[in-house]
Amino acid sequence: MSKQSTTVKRQTYHHIEVKRDSYKEKMKRAFWYVDIDGTNIKIMGAKEGQKKFYFSTKEEAGQYASDLNTAQKSGGIIMRHPEKSVGAAIEEFNKLTKSREERGIICDSHKRGLLRNALDWLSINYSDDKFAQMMCVDVTPTIVEQLLLTIDGQDQTRKHKHNTLKQVFDVAIREGWCLKNPARMAKLEIQKYVGEYKAEKAGLEKISLPLIRQLVDLSATIGGTKGIVIAFAAQTGLRFGEQSALKWKHIDFARKVVKVRVAMRRQRGGNVSADIPKMTKQKKISKARRDVFLTPDLQKRLQEYKLQSKFSSDEDYVFPTRLGTHERTADNWRRRVLHPMCDEIDGLPRIRWHDLRHVFASMCLATFGDDMPRIADLMGHQSIETTRQQYGHWIDNPEQDASDADKFNQALWG
Repeated sequence: MSKQSTTVKRQTYHHIEVKRDSYKEKMKRAFWYVDIDGTNIKIMGAKEGQKKFYFSTKEEAGQYASDLNTAQKSGGIIMRHPEKSVGAAIEEFNKLTKSREERGIICDSHKRGLLRNALDWLSINYSDDKFAQMMCVDVTPTIVEQLLLTIDGQDQTRKHKHNTLKQVFDVAIREGWCLKNPARMAKLEIQKYVGEYKAEKAGLEKISLPLIRQLVDLSATIGGTKGIVIAFAAQTGLRFGEQSALKWKHIDFARKVVKVRVAMRRQRGGNVSADIPKMTKQKKISKARRDVFLTPDLQKRLQEYKLQSKFSSDEDYVFPTRLGTHERTADNWRRRVLHPMCDEIDGLPRIRWHDLRHVFASMCLATFGDDMPRIADLMGHQSIETTRQQYGHWIDNPEQDASDADKFNQALWG
């Protein structure tokens, strides 16, 4: 026997409260008022959408609030929302998303990701019907939490879809189709990966020093930018955006340090340009702004490379493209330089560009042991805890004497 869907007419009850308007009180006007939360309100004998009603005394306001509460239970006061579905909210959200991309507020890839996540919500079922067919006012946080559990994929995938649904209901609230955002009240259960489990999950394995030496040795046989770019990344641990933004003015040969002051970051509209380094959630400049030492070997190679480069002024990029511009992504360096080199070294798999940062972490641990504050500073981590979670399980041979640069060079070359 097939189940027939029925449409239930809803009566939505809203909170009614007596409040005091201090400004009107100063102006010696009636300052006690009855406030009704919500939008699209229609009250018998009042203007469409009217939410506030003023009275001279608190008693009068309280009586009116009581009358409204009694009336709404019997239908005399109508809290009415348009009968709009989640699907309608998604459609409106898609229009807004496309408009934001056209105005340069978000980039094309961001737009496509949002539209893809919104489309997925159209195909999700709840009970025997499509979730998209539910009315916005009927969706509860519990329903959203149940649906999130049915989504296949990793936690990050579910997090992205959850964030998109939050934005969909923000649109619904703006249009007056519901009062509260059930997606923002719903909790997404996510496994927090820490320590060794996080490392295994991301394929973050400690790379042995002999393989590191082979990688750096091999890079020395390749001329131009291709050779030095690998050795530099492995021996400084800079993020891709930080390394691609480096100019010669940031290399201090006298002090034997690299001054990390800017990083290439994707801006609104999709453009990539130099900006301040990675920031904290409070929008404060983080410890990504730092100085990283140069080993004697790397400094020598950099000086020789600069003499041969046609882009060697202070304002030139250290690792430019053929046209002297900066690299937009790590794809070229990874496909054309890193992976071919990995293929020539037995036991070294094709690693990501960011894994060169982990190579640097391996050498830091071999050099400085469990000196987490020093390693955190060199890696540009905001907190020691970040360093401990990512690399703490790699610690095996602490050393704490001699200068940082000399010890580091010794760990690399033996």
